[in-house]
Amino acid sequence: MKKNSVKYLLIVLLLYVTNTVFAQPITLKQAINIAISNNDKIKQYSEKVEQKNKALAESKGNFLPTINLTGGFNHMDDNLIMDLEPVRQAMIKIQSGNQVEFANVYNILQGGSGLTPQQRASLYSNYSNTLSKQIPLFLETVKKQDYWSTTLTGTQPLFLGGKIISVNHIAENEKEIAQAELEKTKNEITSEVISNYLNVVLLQNIIKVRQNVYSGMVQHRNDAKRIYEEGVIAKNQFLRSEVALADAERNLSDDLNRLSLAFIALKNSMGKNGKEDIDINDELLFKVYSDSLNTIKSAAYSSQPIFRIIELKKEQISDKYKIERSEFLPKIFLFGKYEVIDKYLSILEPKWIVGVQGSINLFNGFKDKNKLQQTKHQGKEIDYLEADTRNKIDLLLEKNYRDMLNSKYRFEKLEANINLAEENLRLTSGRFQTGMSTSLDVIDAQLVLEKNLIERKFSLFEYYKSINEIYLAVGNPEDFLKVWNK
Repeated sequence: MKKNSVKYLLIVLLLYVTNTVFAQPITLKQAINIAISNNDKIKQYSEKVEQKNKALAESKGNFLPTINLTGGFNHMDDNLIMDLEPVRQAMIKIQSGNQVEFANVYNILQGGSGLTPQQRASLYSNYSNTLSKQIPLFLETVKKQDYWSTTLTGTQPLFLGGKIISVNHIAENEKEIAQAELEKTKNEITSEVISNYLNVVLLQNIIKVRQNVYSGMVQHRNDAKRIYEEGVIAKNQFLRSEVALADAERNLSDDLNRLSLAFIALKNSMGKNGKEDIDINDELLFKVYSDSLNTIKSAAYSSQPIFRIIELKKEQISDKYKIERSEFLPKIFLFGKYEVIDKYLSILEPKWIVGVQGSINLFNGFKDKNKLQQTKHQGKEIDYLEADTRNKIDLLLEKNYRDMLNSKYRFEKLEANINLAEENLRLTSGRFQTGMSTSLDVIDAQLVLEKNLIERKFSLFEYYKSINEIYLAVGNPEDFLKVWNK
């Protein structure tokens, strides 16, 4: 069982060393650059920016005229006829009556008597028949039953109460919001890469400690076996060294597995294929972070994308208010229409028309007024959101800044503990060789040193982790490199 455990650990170590040799070495800056280029979430928000660019171009089209060409074939139930027969009959009636009266007057002027009713009726009938033959029928086909139409129409807004300008401004803000969201996403991915990179470096540093401890435990087990065989120590002390070696093996194996997962997380945040191996040759070394709390708070107010997004949202609310207010103002359009195919037009239809139209809403159930009130409350909501966001950013910076100081303090104070633990291990190991201390004393000294070394590395990891969180809250996570690369 013991041999199988050692074989497993050797295989894991061999895979770790092999991957390190053949993997692509990268620095933290290179990892960030790869993530910015490859990360799918960043690509998603980049596409959103392009979408808003097109939306802005679309909104600018509202300033230009709208021109439509419409064509079609039409079939009516019958020809469109204009029948003026009643007018024709009225004309014949009036004219015939006039002619009869003229004849009557003529007879009287010639010394005769006036026309009798029978004569009047006879003359009226003759005149009516004659006029009916001479006057054409008042019947005209205005439009045939089947006809084609092709019409060119255009409208140009002249005044909409400022609505078009406000809509265009909102589209511009949407584009800037998308850019700010893209910047925010890049910041989050950058911070995520830094965090995953730090996890890898921490585990690599811890594995070095574990390997040293493992080597120390192997040496102690061999010493314990030799001294036990010489009869200097009891068997239980030798067995205790075997247990300690097994614990060291397990701890080293666990951390190697954690390191593999940390590499997978890092490659995922970088947008790299999971089969591609990368190598990180970096150390957790202390670098001074000198910015004050007031400095980073001021930087956050000017650089944090969330504040830019809120400011743009406030501008959008203002423009939305103007749009709602425009509903109370008249809307004026210039319009025109031109019939491309005019041979099918009736005598009543014009070939082209131009004009100006205006409209204003007089009453719609107070909907426009209520919309204005909604927009006012949305503006107040954004103001409260901004205040709450500022408070949360302040609290986040306070927390991470204090965590950074605590980690720094703990890191500095652990140096004395490590010096003491190293000296204690040296003395205890020497005394064990002469039988003046037990195997448990050596193991405890080794574990105390291991605990302090790992705790110091972890304190340094927490120190950099807090700095990373500070720069993310400020809105400039890449500034972490200024500290890391000192």
